[in-house]
Amino acid sequence: MKKYKTYQIVVIIIGLFLCFFGRFIPVSSGLSASGAQTLFIMVGGLLMWLLVGVDWTSLAVILALALIPELGMNKVAAGTLGNSTVFYLLLCFMLAKSLQATGVAHRLAVWFLTGSFSRKGAWCTIAMIFVSIFVLSSGLSSSSTIMIFLPILYEIFESLGYEKGKGDIFPAVMIASLAIICQIAQATTPISHAMTLIGFSSYNSYTGNNLEFGQYVMVAMPVGILTAIGWFLVCRYVWKPDVSRLSRLDYDAIKGNEGPFSRQEKIAATVYLIVVVLWLAPGISKYLCPPAYPLLNQIHQCYPPIVAIILLHFIKVDGKPVLPYKDAISAVPFSTLLFMGALLELGTALANGDIGVSTWLGDTIGVFCTGVSPFMFIVVLAAMSVILTNFMSNSVTCAICMAIAMPLSTSLYSGLISPVIAAIMITIGINFAFATAPATPPVAIAADSGWISAGRLFKYGAVAGLVGIAVMLAVGLPIANMVC
Repeated sequence: MKKYKTYQIVVIIIGLFLCFFGRFIPVSSGLSASGAQTLFIMVGGLLMWLLVGVDWTSLAVILALALIPELGMNKVAAGTLGNSTVFYLLLCFMLAKSLQATGVAHRLAVWFLTGSFSRKGAWCTIAMIFVSIFVLSSGLSSSSTIMIFLPILYEIFESLGYEKGKGDIFPAVMIASLAIICQIAQATTPISHAMTLIGFSSYNSYTGNNLEFGQYVMVAMPVGILTAIGWFLVCRYVWKPDVSRLSRLDYDAIKGNEGPFSRQEKIAATVYLIVVVLWLAPGISKYLCPPAYPLLNQIHQCYPPIVAIILLHFIKVDGKPVLPYKDAISAVPFSTLLFMGALLELGTALANGDIGVSTWLGDTIGVFCTGVSPFMFIVVLAAMSVILTNFMSNSVTCAICMAIAMPLSTSLYSGLISPVIAAIMITIGINFAFATAPATPPVAIAADSGWISAGRLFKYGAVAGLVGIAVMLAVGLPIANMVC
């Protein structure tokens, strides 16, 4: 059994009290008992998720929500594991397993690193490492990507004679960059990215509208690419690590004895690309080929991966399935799905008109925003999403920012700020978690690698966060205004 620290026991007691007895705490005459209970479930749940963990605490939040009279267990159960976004994420994890199981993901990483452009010089090598991390993490979870690249980077450090604990800048920059580029790429698409999908579903919970896959990517992808380029320039011209040892890097040793693409790899890669195209097609066709939009918009995001997973199970090479179903399902982190479902249902409860929390929050917070221009509100929102996510989990940051932005964009700033633009900026921002171990698992892995100190990681992450905020406002916001 897990042993909790004293402060965690205190947090558990406070969190559970708020979740189950919040309706009896006087808040405001404008908030109903169910509204108070929902509000305190959010506070208690966020406290436990942040300081205790996201295992049994998710079940506690689900139970507390089910006890709200306006909801009940049937609605809450349907809104958690029965949520289409949770099901979509499950399918993404299963499909992504095909790239890992067949070796496509590792081959792609090595191909970028050992290609002809990479061999032209040290900074060309570093650039291609960044590109390969970005490409993989845009379609795989950032945790999966970092576990693919860590052994590769460790092999590079060892071959070049670096040692842990020596304070060398080059390994520190590369380890930090692995986490930073992973997180930047995670913001660009909702494919296999739980936190990005939480942004999607939170927007749906508050507004009843869907954030389109293609619409989001058209904003987030340019922001991600330019932020990654900005970070590369910072590494080269600000941190200036000594890269002279890379001149003796043995690219052929890294490449190993990999032969040509196997049939399994070709099939897995082709199927995956087709699925991605079908995900993108509806949103992009709306702008590039409007007549095709009504037809393509009928393709629900869950249809392509379901068909793909079934096909990969029945397509056999040398008598074996390309992706056996049992292998696909083993890749699903069900604790993550349960946590995501609890958070999404909490967002639905906060937006429920019968409960009234959204209206109360809008009126309460709106008092402090009177006189603040719409542009400045977006600036504060973008900065807040990036700053908070570097000190607490992405999901907690999303819940806080959405609880502020959605009510105000539909009340005080109605007609002045599009809720979808606010949602996109928040969803991008919550993924820009780079500076501290609690921010997100990839950063925790980097912090625990032994190749970078906590202080240096914070400094690098803080600068990367500033780059991200600048690109979000200078590039993302204008594009969002055009396509939303």
